[in-house]
Formats: sequence, C-alpha cells, structure tokens
Amino acid sequence: MWKRKLNNFFMQRLSLGLFLFVLSLFAQSAEDPWLHLEKASQAARKLSYKGIFLYQNHQDIRSIEITHLNNGSEEFARIVTLDGKPREALSRGNNMVVFNPNKENVMIQKRQNQSLFPAILPADIESVKAIYTLRFSDQERIGGRDAQMVYLEPKDEYRYLYKLWLDKEYGLILKMSILDQQQKIIEQASFNQIALFTNQDLNWFKPSVDTHKKYIMDEVSDNRISDEKYCTIANLPAGYREVSHVTRMMGNPPQLVHQWVFSDGLSFVSLFVNPIPKGHKSRIGETQVGASYVHARVMNGNQIMVVGEVPQGTIQKISNSIQDVRAH
Repeated sequence: MWKRKLNNFFMQRLSLGLFLFVLSLFAQSAEDPWLHLEKASQAARKLSYKGIFLYQNHQDIRSIEITHLNNGSEEFARIVTLDGKPREALSRGNNMVVFNPNKENVMIQKRQNQSLFPAILPADIESVKAIYTLRFSDQERIGGRDAQMVYLEPKDEYRYLYKLWLDKEYGLILKMSILDQQQKIIEQASFNQIALFTNQDLNWFKPSVDTHKKYIMDEVSDNRISDEKYCTIANLPAGYREVSHVTRMMGNPPQLVHQWVFSDGLSFVSLFVNPIPKGHKSRIGETQVGASYVHARVMNGNQIMVVGEVPQGTIQKISNSIQDVRAH
C-alpha cells in the first residue's frame, strides 16, 4: 500500500512539474518581444554606469569614455574623446555643454535631439514598432558581459538596418551596428569595458580642460519659431516627424540659420535654411561625407541643405518636401 501511495505522490509531483514547465514556455512565447527594446531604452537612462567604447563612423575611429549617473530625479553624463583632438561634453538633463580645447570654444545646447550611445532608442518605442521589424538572433559576449543580439529591420527603403547587442541582465545596449542596403557597416559603437555603480557622488561631473583659458561661448537658441511661417514642409518620408526647430548664428559673416531636425525615432536628419549673402556662391547638388549624405539646393534666395546618416533617397525626399521658403 505504501509503495502505491509513494508512486502516486511522485507521479503527481512529476505531472505538476511538467505542467509548470509547459506554462513557463507558454508565458515566454506570449511575452511581447518589444519589451526587450523598452527595457534597453530605459536602461540607458536609468542605470548608472561607466565604460569605454570604440566608435567607428566611416574612416573615423576613436575611443570614448562615458560616465552616466541617474540619481532618481536627474541624469548626469560626462563624455570624453580619448583619441585625436580633445573634446569633452557634460550633460545634465537636456542641457549639454561641449568643450573644444583646441578651438578654445564652448558650445551650450540642448540634448533632446541627439541620440548618444548607448541611449540610441527613444523613450517611447511605439514609433519604432511602426517602421521596423524586430528579430532575435545569437547570443555573444560584449565587454565581458553576456548579450542578446537583435535586428531592427526597416519596413521600407527610407532607413537603415540596426543590429543591437542587449545586456542579458540589465538590457543596456552594449554594441550597435548600422548597416546600409548592401549590408555594409556605416556606423558602429561597442563597449570594450563597462561597469555599473550605485555611488551618487558627483565629483567626476566637471571638465578636465584648462579652466584658466578664455573660451568663446556659443549658445544655441532653442526658441521654437512658431509665430512666423518661414518654411513650408510637407510629405516627409513615412515615420519621420519634426522634433525641433532652432536658430543660431553661423558662418562668416555671421548670419541667422534656421535648423529643423526630423526623426523616425532612431535616425535623425537636419535641414538648414539661410539667406545667401551677397557675393557668396550657392551650393547645388549631392555629396557624401563619411556616412552622411548632403543634398543642397536654392529656393527664393535661400540656401537649403539636408544632412543625415540615412539612405540617399531619404535625403532627397526630405529635400523635395520643402515646398516654399520665405523669399530673400
């Protein structure tokens, strides 16, 4: 009798274990795969970490050190270029100060329209879902950590393919590759070393440049031009929307330049419009600078330039979306 009870007991435990195993498989299969991207987006902003990553854009290769802290209410970051010409950036929230010691120049600007590795994903990835397909691939080791490789495959010809390596534990993007239509890498960033920390000390949040020098301050105005219709833009590529319109003084002699930034959530394209000064030649045509395409044309006495690390057809379509510019 006791043997029969014991057998029944083990069979019940086995059946329960099998049921729980099948249930866990069902839960995994039912999990929204885009939750991994949401986790990656939040990790880059909410975690505190320090690391060195190798950045490659066309022929430009450099090592960059990043320190990022989130104290629960604000984000702080210090980004230092370790190779070539010294350059250093400090950001607090959406405010960024960029130090260029060689040029003795300090630029003050807003950060909201920049995607700085590893924070390349938007806070809300709904826009990305509409224009990219998510596909999981192999697992690899990046910077000494286990990572899951995923593909963001574009649904049309107006954007590039993204390969992302997500930290298995925290979701942080450890490596990123952007590939063109020929599967050629046009931009890449990968952590060589990365460490998370919990210390709230901000002693590191200061520039290492010579503070005794007199630096030229160049502040980018972030006042949106809403009272005047300077430029009419319509029929942007699917998924792209205007995320900012700022003005700044540029050129020699200095003149007011309007800059619009358009984004699909991952890639960014800039549109520059300014009156052509008397005696200055205009630029017309297309060119490629590194991984960026540039399209230039003239309308109503204004120089129009569209620049971005996107397919050439995207640049052309955005340029053709400019239907009218105030005459000069």
